[in-house]
Amino acid sequence: MTEPVRQTPPRYVTARGSAKAAAGADPQSDDAVEAERVAFDLRLAERAELLRESNAMRDMMLAQLKADDEALKKYIALI
Repeated sequence: MTEPVRQTPPRYVTARGSAKAAAGADPQSDDAVEAERVAFDLRLAERAELLRESNAMRDMMLAQLKADDEALKKYIALI
């Protein structure tokens, strides 16, 4: 059986995108890639902030539940 023939050349990825873009390809495509990267970074930063906020709210809720539990135990002890 023969090996399938690759129709497109392999893409080599560098730390900041494709090797073709690093070599100075089309400036418009570089701008598009940069815009996409910035949009992705913004989405990622927003998601991280939302996760931090939800974690803080969860921690506050747990602290309030502990305080409520302690108050209920003291109330029961008075009876």
